[in-house]
Amino acid sequence: MYELVSPVNRAAVLKYLGQVMIGIGAVLFVPLMVAAYFEDYHVAAVYAVMAIVVIAVGYGLHRMLPDYDLEWKEALVLAALIFPLSSAISAIPISISTGMPILDAFFEAVSGLTTTGLSVAPPDVGPAFLFARSWLQWIGGIGIVLIVLSVVIRPGTSAYRLYSVHIAEKKPRPNVISAAKMLGKIYLGITLITFFLLIIAGMTPFDALCHALSAVSTGGFSTKADSIAGFSGIIIPATVLLGCVLGAINFGLYPRLIENPRLLISSEQFRGFLAVLAIGVLLLAFTMQQMGPLSFVAGTAAFQALSALTTAGFSTIDIAPLPDSAKMVLSALMWVGGSVGSTAGGIKILRLIILLKLIHLVFIRFFLPREALTPLKVRGEVIETNELNGLLTFVLLYIVVIFVSALLFMFHGIGAGDALFEVSSALGTVGLSAGVTSAALAPQLKLVLIADMLLGRMEIIPLFILLFPRTWVRLPPIHTGAGKEPSGSG
Repeated sequence: MYELVSPVNRAAVLKYLGQVMIGIGAVLFVPLMVAAYFEDYHVAAVYAVMAIVVIAVGYGLHRMLPDYDLEWKEALVLAALIFPLSSAISAIPISISTGMPILDAFFEAVSGLTTTGLSVAPPDVGPAFLFARSWLQWIGGIGIVLIVLSVVIRPGTSAYRLYSVHIAEKKPRPNVISAAKMLGKIYLGITLITFFLLIIAGMTPFDALCHALSAVSTGGFSTKADSIAGFSGIIIPATVLLGCVLGAINFGLYPRLIENPRLLISSEQFRGFLAVLAIGVLLLAFTMQQMGPLSFVAGTAAFQALSALTTAGFSTIDIAPLPDSAKMVLSALMWVGGSVGSTAGGIKILRLIILLKLIHLVFIRFFLPREALTPLKVRGEVIETNELNGLLTFVLLYIVVIFVSALLFMFHGIGAGDALFEVSSALGTVGLSAGVTSAALAPQLKLVLIADMLLGRMEIIPLFILLFPRTWVRLPPIHTGAGKEPSGSG
């Protein structure tokens, strides 16, 4: 099998990367218009030039190269390239318009497009920047892929493979383009619902727009330096959480929920989400019991647990003074994350359900005859061996990345609890911070968090495939030694 390993078709990757760049360029026109609305014409001009250049380069690549059908490996490579490339492009206008160092601007762009929400931005940024980074989060949710699928790429095998890698593995009906447009309408619809509810709750239209974009994308960027703590009352925090939950639900459920709302309760992922949330709230409240009266502790624990589990990353309190036990509970919730097929990060509820059923099956097999067939089933479907291998590989790599990243932070003098919390937040694309992430953070640690955010958004394996040497060059074949005659004297 290994002798058949071959590199990707680089021309095909460049061809579709050009089409992606057209989509990225189109995305840049929106902050351009917002900057012009606020009469920040310098920023508007920067975005205009950047948008034109990116579209021109993308169109050039698209026109110069012949048509190809993407193979699975090329779709994975393209998936791994979209977010770093989009972030690098977005970082340029951020740096020019704010004066931020290019590394900090890249950090901010990665945090936005990966829907994380960690920030190293200065406190005196203007409204154009605040909108731009919320817009990046909304686009990073599922927006940029939907734009490319709906507007740029033609229906066919390549569109299906790009859809499968980014959005859902199951073949959509009636076709990829129709499914992408339907998901786009759902995404836009729940964003508009959240926006109007936030206005009713008391936010200004600008604050409501920015928070709606970052809530539904489970991103967590806020227009206030102290996040949701900057708004009074309980209605606004509750409405923001509603937007986060809407984004953390499997988007494939929404068309069926319109016909039968009871399907939400029967969804195994949603029931698992509620169970993890209930446990998380109780544990977090227990660890915070010395911080104030019961009403404060209960409300804060509920908000922060839900913010961590949906991987949104909004906060109503300063995380830094929390006891290590509370940070550990929040870290665990960030590891879990939301539903597969949502904008949330983390390992995802469905994967944990499969792992729990696998553990249960291992114990059950001890009481069954050896010849008994006991397939692993979830939602009535058999989990094939290759799917299970992929899941176990992902979870193992997730743990390894957290351990290595936290160790690098500890080498720089960061305490173990804060180091684990910060890298868990980055890898889970959450954005909660224990006070470690700031403009003063060492550049090498910023790069660690950037890598973690990209790995978390792309779910690790595509980025590793991008860095795998055989992805790009043909190396000598790997021989397993099977079929060789044993050496030695006769």
